[in-house]
Amino acid sequence: MDVRSTVLATSGADKIVNRLKELSGEEILDIGTGNGEFIGLLKQTLKNSDSFVGIDLNEKELKKAEKEYGKIAEFKKMNAEKMEFPDNTFDIVSIASSLHHLERPEKVLKEMFRVVKPQGYLIIQEMYSDLTQTDAQLASSQAHHFGAKIDSLLGEYHRITYTKEEIKKMMSILKTEELEIFDSTRYPKCLFCEEKEQCDNPMDEVMIDIEINDLSSSLEKISDYPEYEQLEKEANKLEQDLKKNGVTNASILFILARKN
Repeated sequence: MDVRSTVLATSGADKIVNRLKELSGEEILDIGTGNGEFIGLLKQTLKNSDSFVGIDLNEKELKKAEKEYGKIAEFKKMNAEKMEFPDNTFDIVSIASSLHHLERPEKVLKEMFRVVKPQGYLIIQEMYSDLTQTDAQLASSQAHHFGAKIDSLLGEYHRITYTKEEIKKMMSILKTEELEIFDSTRYPKCLFCEEKEQCDNPMDEVMIDIEINDLSSSLEKISDYPEYEQLEKEANKLEQDLKKNGVTNASILFILARKN
């Protein structure tokens, strides 16, 4: 029997996973697949799944995905703004935690809608940055936004995360009335994670140290930049906030959009 903490059980993640278990599709595409982790979640949860394809522009991440999930999926380097697939190709098209990495997310959403079959589903998972979240969540969000500043200095497009309303407004481009929106304080993948109990404690020292080490690693990338001194001060302030408030992942919106 799966024993879950009260926090995880009431997070909203259960509802997401139960809904995914009702979906099936022979051809599934994951956009901005990174290390392929979201494909792993879909394989665990979808009622029936046959063929997975993951696309990304980051060759380093694609190699990680191929190593971990190459037996169940095919991975390709491809621009999501202009995909090389015919119209109406896939039963399900997903994008997870990537909208804020896209310079033109509306173009990608349009492409996703183009390549999904009629009656097929788009799956959008995205963290949000509303100030209604806990101090631990906001500390984590600010650390994430610090990483976005570093990436931007290095020439990689990475903006701060959207608010819930900004994400919902973005969905209007899909022109579908069949839209299901789940709000969760935990990712659905947390239900399958061996460290799920550890993550429920925002003051867990291991989790805080991981976040602080990420700050240091990001800062090291710009050690010779003129902005380093100012950003070092910002990182030190963020480190103190993390130690004071702890760390918990920001809440997410999980959206299912069906193509009419």
